[in-house]
Amino acid sequence: MKNCAVFLFILVFTWSSAQAQQSSHAQSVQGPRSQGQTHLVRFDLPPELGKEYDFLGQKLRLDRPDLRSRLISQVNFLLYDARSVLTEWLLEKTRSNWILRETFSKNGVPEDFIWLAPVMAGAARSSKPQGVGAWLLDKPCSAIEGVEMRDNSFMDDRLDIQLSTKCFAHRISSLHNDYNFNWFMATVAYLLSPKTTTEIIDKYGTSNPWDIPLPKNIEDMLDRWIALKIIYTNRQYYGLEFKDPAPFIFDQLSDVRLSKDLPVAEIAKILSVSPRLILEINPKIKTTPGIFPAKADGKQLTHTIAAPSGKGVLLLKKLEELGYVEGFRKL
Repeated sequence: MKNCAVFLFILVFTWSSAQAQQSSHAQSVQGPRSQGQTHLVRFDLPPELGKEYDFLGQKLRLDRPDLRSRLISQVNFLLYDARSVLTEWLLEKTRSNWILRETFSKNGVPEDFIWLAPVMAGAARSSKPQGVGAWLLDKPCSAIEGVEMRDNSFMDDRLDIQLSTKCFAHRISSLHNDYNFNWFMATVAYLLSPKTTTEIIDKYGTSNPWDIPLPKNIEDMLDRWIALKIIYTNRQYYGLEFKDPAPFIFDQLSDVRLSKDLPVAEIAKILSVSPRLILEINPKIKTTPGIFPAKADGKQLTHTIAAPSGKGVLLLKKLEELGYVEGFRKL
């Protein structure tokens, strides 16, 4: 049996969790409510933003009445009608932001895209999703796109936050080049379709997203995207205070070549944890059949396997003893 090299990385994930609190800016806000209640305080944009707001490397004119009105509308929608969803976005979805930042930085993608993923997730809830994973990928990336992903009966790499973000970064960068280096229109093309986006630009003679009529759901997503960043970066103004939680740590085994199929249940048994936990930290693995396959279509596979904090070395040792792998070395 051939020796296989398994690289062990310890990754620290901070899972943000805290309690949103109220402030004098909106004492009456208690949670999601109907906009029809006249006693609710209507939030404005923070005065510190001034007349321009930097987003995606562009200056948004906040003194433009129609744009300002759209952003204020989405800020209030998030703080009132969708407050529970907003809380989830800010507390749950931000726990993997460091992965997105790192990937975007390496690929020349603006950091502001970290706020698009939760907005896309919210949109997917209200309609039939057109893709899979954080970036609603319609299909996995291929090797020619810089990241080879798999979607078979065992796993779907579109659910892997690291791989899917690399895939998204490649695709949005490609669209950025196609649309005259306009990140906003590249995003519209990603959400809508390149063909329809090009037709809209040609029809109205401009690529300024604030000057052309777009489908209502796309306009809402663009506005909500910006509003989410405004709220998060001005939490004190909006009465939102989050305490930094203790970091959530897990071990990641990279470049794992298996000599036989490895069931999720076997990993759980070795580490004395539940199969559900193993699936939660390895979301790309499909619950049925629930295994890390050694091969697919006759080809030897290489895996990245996440294990609970401090249990990575134990897992590798046991996998070696049980004949799943032969040896490993640590970086």
